[in-house]
Amino acid sequence: MRRKNKITTIGGATRDIMFYTDDMLLIDNKKDLLRQKLIAFEWGAKVYSDDVYFTWGGGGANTAVSLANLGIKTKTILSLGDDLVAQEILQHLKKKNIDTTAIQKHSKKQTGTSFIANVGKLNEHVIFAYRGANNDIDLSPNILRKINTPWIYISSLPANFGKKMSILFTGCHDKDQNIAWNPGSNQLKMGLPNLRKFMSKTCVFIVNRDEALELLVSDKKIKTKNNINFILKNLHKAGQQVTVVTDGRKGSYVFDGKKIYSHKAIGGTGINTTGAGDSFGSAFVAGLIKYDWNIDKSLNLAILNSSHVIKKIGAQEGLLKSSDLKRYKL
Repeated sequence: MRRKNKITTIGGATRDIMFYTDDMLLIDNKKDLLRQKLIAFEWGAKVYSDDVYFTWGGGGANTAVSLANLGIKTKTILSLGDDLVAQEILQHLKKKNIDTTAIQKHSKKQTGTSFIANVGKLNEHVIFAYRGANNDIDLSPNILRKINTPWIYISSLPANFGKKMSILFTGCHDKDQNIAWNPGSNQLKMGLPNLRKFMSKTCVFIVNRDEALELLVSDKKIKTKNNINFILKNLHKAGQQVTVVTDGRKGSYVFDGKKIYSHKAIGGTGINTTGAGDSFGSAFVAGLIKYDWNIDKSLNLAILNSSHVIKKIGAQEGLLKSSDLKRYKL
């Protein structure tokens, strides 16, 4: 079941507007475990942009394109407005040979848009997100019954989705579908005590280090330590098969309940970190499918994919293709 080469991604799709400026300050805030870096604007100032780019984004779309690029047969469930941007997104996904038959349209909402402000030599960013039609995604039992791929990749879901999460996770789990889950900010805010019942139905759980700390701190019974072994092992107690924690330029870590795997980040200067998490998580799952659950090779593929993404503007422009893998002996 694990090795079958088909997957459905579930999440958002957006038009991304990338904005680069030096008129913001990047502030270290290490005293606050959950907000270690801040970006500040001068009050009342006009902030000028050095460059602006229009690209595509959203967790559901990003992961779909990434998986399809790597040779995985991919279907996606997204919610779009009935507008020109939606038409362009559909055309873009179809060109990537992604099955778009489950994409939903809503005439009363606009397609989601993200305004991404990048600052500093390392291009740290903050995202101003208008979810729009993404908030109206329908994942009712009637919709889920039509999704029969062996793998499901779930990214960020709407804030109003709390009560429906049981339907989604139970429905997929009962059909013996392997769930990969990279929760968005709305789900992380629910806290670890409320997410455990979903994590226990998850095959691969993917978060970055800051998100992992946020979850552990939310459980008052855990005396949280900012130590990667502690983070991996305590998150893993929720019951998922594989726990993945990314840590930016420091690399990434995987725990399968028996062994901790790690891989250093690839050196070099990136120009854009948007979509790095989506490219990593989707490539890791693609690796598990392609390489018969070989975690080392899957982690290597994930690191390579994300390292390529950060060297291009946008979340999808730098994604690896199957034809690139021979170069890296994958």
